[in-house]
Amino acid sequence: PRSHSKLWPRVARVPDTAASSPTARHPASRADMALVGERVVVSGLLRRPELNSQVGEATSFDEANGRYTVRIGTEQIALRPMNVERAPFRSSGAPAETLEPHAKVRIHGLSARAELNSCGGTILCWHADKGRYGVQVEGSLETVLLRPTNLEEVKPPRVREKWAPEWRSAEADAIIENKERELLAAEAAEAAKHPFGAGFGAAAGGGAAAV
Repeated sequence: PRSHSKLWPRVARVPDTAASSPTARHPASRADMALVGERVVVSGLLRRPELNSQVGEATSFDEANGRYTVRIGTEQIALRPMNVERAPFRSSGAPAETLEPHAKVRIHGLSARAELNSCGGTILCWHADKGRYGVQVEGSLETVLLRPTNLEEVKPPRVREKWAPEWRSAEADAIIENKERELLAAEAAEAAKHPFGAGFGAAAGGGAAAV
């Protein structure tokens, strides 16, 4: 007797590419794209830990790979939604004089990390839940959380204005003009005494001037 497998034609299985694609398994939602155009804080990176707590801007969202394009300084990186969150600047828990991102500060008054006192740093973000700033210590990749009372903003030095001479006053112009007139009048009076020049008389007498 013939087996049932020979009676029925074989049907090739066609892989369901739609189901196997990363876009279908993890379709992009509006919540995933909600941070486009916002300032975000990077967190939870293992391969690039130096970027954690850095503040950047989510410029776009790639639905194909489910990642944000985040610009940090001059660098653009692709990050998962789980690795970015909206930067909570000027939130209800922020101090009155909020330090902006990339502001330069000087650390002081620490007891547990006294070696950081007098060190410089750069503001990364404000953690409202902890009441502390994320600060990257100058000259290293270390990021620490510090209270506002332990930070002093370092203002950039003021650029001195170049000195420029002031225009002469009307009184000074009048004095100079009168002086020029007096000199011209004196020269005219001297020229009237010798209408033919000072050396004409000597040349007419045939004499030679002593050298």
